[in-house]
Amino acid sequence: MIALDFINSLIPTLKASDNIAKATALLDDLSVDQLPVVDGSQFKGFINTDMLFDDLFDHTNVGDYQLNPEKCMVQSSQHFYEVVKAFSDCEQGMLAVIDENQEYVGAFKAQDLLNKFAQTTAVQSPGSIIEISVKQIDYSLAEITRLIEADGVKIMGCFLQNDANDPSLLQVTFKLDRKDASRAVATLERFNYKVISLFQEASVASYEKERLDALMRY
Repeated sequence: MIALDFINSLIPTLKASDNIAKATALLDDLSVDQLPVVDGSQFKGFINTDMLFDDLFDHTNVGDYQLNPEKCMVQSSQHFYEVVKAFSDCEQGMLAVIDENQEYVGAFKAQDLLNKFAQTTAVQSPGSIIEISVKQIDYSLAEITRLIEADGVKIMGCFLQNDANDPSLLQVTFKLDRKDASRAVATLERFNYKVISLFQEASVASYEKERLDALMRY
């Protein structure tokens, strides 16, 4: 998945020449906090409701505001992981997408990103989830995969994060294609891997939501 895949065609743009009344009305009609400003084909930045109301009597047109396009845009070819990081760095709920010619292509919200991620096989496929703790120095995806898939189990997705309490540890989450992961757990424990969580059947849906939330916080 790349940034181009996330574009929301329903997000309109404002022109630098648009007056403040039009901008505030459009934001209100769409029930959004911000909108992209485009001058010709060039992305100028996002204007939000706070900016408009704070300087309501100081500016006439949208183009009069000091906007910063650099921090809240991504290249159309950038990967999903890079897009997630861009959202974190931008600290806003919307990103602009530009092409190889630095021209504006579209924009999308954080929710669009989540919706797209929710359609992936790792999220949609039934199965179970195992979370293990392993020392970073000992971490080998190839070795863990070999152990889990020894009995014909398939790994549908993998997610890594640093242990919040111990920087020397990794928490590794695996989505498996089996609803019953007891044999995989037993195998991992036999090889001295610490299984810290197991989610099966009914608990899978709620856990996937937690993973999505954690991913966006990253």
